[in-house]
Formats: sequence, structure tokens, C-alpha cells
Amino acid sequence: MSDLKDFTVNASQIAVLLMLSTERIRQLVNAGYIPKIGKGKYAVIDAVQGYIRFLRDEEKQASKSAADSGLKAARQREVELRIAREEGRLVDMEDVEAVVSNVFATLRAELTGIPAAVTRDVKLRVEIEKGLNGAFARSQGKFREAGEALRSGRDPLGADGENDG
Repeated sequence: MSDLKDFTVNASQIAVLLMLSTERIRQLVNAGYIPKIGKGKYAVIDAVQGYIRFLRDEEKQASKSAADSGLKAARQREVELRIAREEGRLVDMEDVEAVVSNVFATLRAELTGIPAAVTRDVKLRVEIEKGLNGAFARSQGKFREAGEALRSGRDPLGADGENDG
């Protein structure tokens, strides 16, 4: 069998061999992937290796494009988050929890004196305090659930939150 380097074909034959159109073969020749060895003549081995080089380059380019696209999306997300924070549409959950805890503590301190201010009856005071403590416990539980829902991407009000109010 003769050396494959010496085996030459024309553009139509390469197109059939590589399952491409003759126009695509011309494009690969013009791009430098398939070298001519004479007028309309190409070495089979050069054509096959040139097409493989082209495919590898395309794969590298697609991979680089995907990586660039991912990086671009990450940068865009970072900018969007920064803008949202600057506009006050985005706050840190720890800050929210600190503010709400502070408000709960202030409200509890304010309401703790109400039973004594309302009545001198010790039994009634105890009942009012029980009611207030129960309300605070339920409110803190709802706040904790809402915080967990926000962290996991769920609706913080839940199905029962729509009926409240």
C-alpha cells in the first residue's frame, strides 16, 4: 500500500469522505485547515488531519465561550446584588434578625408593665402575663420559621400567612 501522504483527492472527494459540502471544504481550505498541494488537489491525510484540527479548535472555542459566559453571568449577578444592596432592596439576613430581635425585646419590655398597670388583682395579672408570653412565643416562632423559609428560598409567609391580618 502506498504512503497516504501521496494519495491525493479533489474537493468533492474530500467532501464525501468527511461528510461535508464542497463549500465547507473551501472554507476549511481558506481558513488554513486543509492545505492544497496543487490546483484542486489535496492530500487525503492532510485533509483528514486538518478537519480534526478544526474540530478540536471549535471544541476549545466552545468550551472557552461557555466558561466566559459563566464568568460573565457571575459578574452580572454580583453587580445586580451590589446595586440591590445600595438601593436598599437587599439586606443581610443577620441584620434583619438583629433588628426584629431588638424590636421584640423593646415590645416585650414595654408590654411587661401593662398587667401591673391595669389591675392589682394578682390572679388577673398572671393570666394577662400568660397571654402576653404566649403571644410573644408564637410571634418568635413565626419569625424563626419565616427566617428559615427565606434562607431556603421559600415564601416566608407560607400558605397560612396569606390569611393573617
